[in-house]
Amino acid sequence: MRKGELNRILMRVFFAMFFSLSMTGCAMETLSKRAIPTEEPQLIEEAGETEISLYYDFKDVPVPRQLEIKREKSFVFETTEYSIGFLTFSGKMGVDSIMDYFTDKMPEDGWRFLSSFKSPKSIMFFLKENRFCIITITGKTFTANVEILVTPSFESGS
Repeated sequence: MRKGELNRILMRVFFAMFFSLSMTGCAMETLSKRAIPTEEPQLIEEAGETEISLYYDFKDVPVPRQLEIKREKSFVFETTEYSIGFLTFSGKMGVDSIMDYFTDKMPEDGWRFLSSFKSPKSIMFFLKENRFCIITITGKTFTANVEILVTPSFESGS
């Protein structure tokens, strides 16, 4: 992927994020009251360890069981075609572990890894069909905060 192409994609993602939030700004009450796992946890055996993934309002975005949802800081807008918005989590996991988790698990649900960068606020970008997923991870001394943003992508006609 060329650098200019990636920059256009990232600009579209950020535009879509702000557009989505501005369209639904006062509708914070639409966060699904079922902000509990929508599916049974998936048990995955890896090297003798059991790893459990949970799914919340985004049925194709796995979340580590160690992370707890923060409903007051989350917002999801659902239509018959898709769900968009953001979910906020915190938990006792390291930033590297969280990044490794999403790098391994997102492709299992059809997401394609685009890019990431690590800093005090690490960000990961994924693409699936007509949606983007941006995962922001902020590490603290004993915990990490994770924001998962799912937004529509916009296809360019040129």
